[in-house]
Amino acid sequence: MNELPPHRARHGQRRCARCALPLESCLCQFAAPLELRTRVVVVMHRREVHKTTNTARLVPLALANAQVCVMGLAEDRVELEAAAARWRDARLLFPSDDALELDAAQAAIPITLVVPDGNWRQAHKLARREPLLAELPRVRLPPGPPSRYALRKHPDPRFLATFEALARALGVLEGAHVQQHLEALLDEKVARTLRTRPYGAERLDQGE
Repeated sequence: MNELPPHRARHGQRRCARCALPLESCLCQFAAPLELRTRVVVVMHRREVHKTTNTARLVPLALANAQVCVMGLAEDRVELEAAAARWRDARLLFPSDDALELDAAQAAIPITLVVPDGNWRQAHKLARREPLLAELPRVRLPPGPPSRYALRKHPDPRFLATFEALARALGVLEGAHVQQHLEALLDEKVARTLRTRPYGAERLDQGE
């Protein structure tokens, strides 16, 4: 399991360094990391590290066989290259035109699922411009319901939050119970976050 840099709270707020929620709403004690066959590597755009609405920060809390690599500076490549050296049968989860639809048959051999993380523009740039990601075979999710992530919005409801997409992908590869477990954790993050906001869901990040 790989830990992200501690969350840097703004305006003197006291927030958990791991889940980024206020200390009184900390989620960490309720997150039991799952032991799965699928290895997960999230490649996070550096601008996402201190955003409280980022969902990739849940990955180290939810999955034992997972790593989050932060990208954006030249020195960040060291960690990503080290991670790439351990990839086995890696696939990039990204909905490009050449991506194959994930299905349960692909779970016969454990794979490394690599997931770019950021807003849509950032994720697209990571998938296209980072050589270690651009060379990977791509997979996409089967058709499903629109995003229900209430902390960010995108003009196209088919676009999912990173953890939301990861939950659905692991649902295909590992079983519906895994997807339900991860979605419940994400729902809990949303609920706890909205309780800390004076305007509830009215103030949303733009995920374009």
